Amino acid sequence: MSITSVIGVSHHTCPVEIREKFALTNASPCVLIDEYTEESVWLSTCNRTELYSIADEVRLAEAAFIETLQIPRDYAENYSYTLRNEAAVNHLFRVASGLDSAVVGEHEILGQVRRALADAQENSSAGPLLTRMFQDALAVGKRVRTETEIGRSPVSVSSAAVSILLERGGWKNLENLSILIIGAGEMALSVARCLQGMNIGDLAISSRTQQRANEIALKTGADTLKWPVTGQRLAQFDAIISCTSSPSFLLNQETIEEAAQHLSSGKLMHLMDLAVPRDIDPNVDKIPGVCLGNIDDARTVVDSSLSKRAQQVDPAELIIQEQLASFQDWDGARSASESIRLLKERANAIRQSELAWAMPKLTGLSPDERAVIERFSARLVNKLLHTPTRRLRETAGLEESASLARLVRQVFDLEDTVNSERPDAE
Repeated sequence: MSITSVIGVSHHTCPVEIREKFALTNASPCVLIDEYTEESVWLSTCNRTELYSIADEVRLAEAAFIETLQIPRDYAENYSYTLRNEAAVNHLFRVASGLDSAVVGEHEILGQVRRALADAQENSSAGPLLTRMFQDALAVGKRVRTETEIGRSPVSVSSAAVSILLERGGWKNLENLSILIIGAGEMALSVARCLQGMNIGDLAISSRTQQRANEIALKTGADTLKWPVTGQRLAQFDAIISCTSSPSFLLNQETIEEAAQHLSSGKLMHLMDLAVPRDIDPNVDKIPGVCLGNIDDARTVVDSSLSKRAQQVDPAELIIQEQLASFQDWDGARSASESIRLLKERANAIRQSELAWAMPKLTGLSPDERAVIERFSARLVNKLLHTPTRRLRETAGLEESASLARLVRQVFDLEDTVNSERPDAE
């Protein structure tokens, strides 16, 4: 029987310099997935890369994870985690609810889960089980945010990063502040909206995709700056926040060294890298006048709202358990129905096979007599299957449903095709 699993890495298991090696980029060869799994959904964010899948064996999902990301096996063994069945579902529900995020209760993850499902559906890799699982995750994520206080004090990765940046800069008058955002994705939009509410004097967006930069600028009142940006131009900004999906550095050491040479006396260049893989060469932190932070620094933010959110974890967990029970009821009923269908198909295939063997040997039977034998064989099969199928239906949705359905499939070897040939023996 197929196994639901998640294999992945996150901020819990490794720092950003390791996570970026697991990042799912546009260049990743996702075609390998169909060779290993029945269903699959990738969830890739700055803080995690996870593969949710349905496969005959967990090792097949692990092989898909390793080969798709093209990472050494020892990296996967040292830094990744694997959860199965109920634990995998519970994990996804906690992720969508923001309980597994670097900043508890952050909002970006819900949109990222929604996009992960949409991408998988577009690629036809999400089947009925993972589709329902992700839809339930979105539902529980919404419930947690509306029925608890966990998201009432906005502290997202983007807002936490902005707080760190402003604290390090020590700026008193934000109206004179000049900030550049590099990127045009959801994180860039979130950062821009956060800064928009602070009345930053000069806010600019630069992206390799000019149209998307224009869209964010229109939504937030920011200016746009054509990419690439020279080091001399970068030096004119007080702070730079980069959050793209580039697989390589956008700001290398040479560019930042050029920018540092154009800094006015006593001015520092504050950089914040929110991308995974990283956009900014980490070695630039050694350049005099340059101060670099990254996405992991957001985890160190101590905000008064975080303590309030922590108090809402237990109520959120109760909501997750309710949704998990509902999903298990649905999955149990689905599994029971599928087992019943397979069991009946197997029994009827055997019945037809035996009739095909027996009828030619019973010569001289009238049509009515042959019909009696047909009905007898059908009644015999139905009588034999009545109790096990009734038991499967009764346990649908109960805790033992999945294990019982799995046992029935194993005992009757229901995953295999029925052998329609009977040994020709007297």
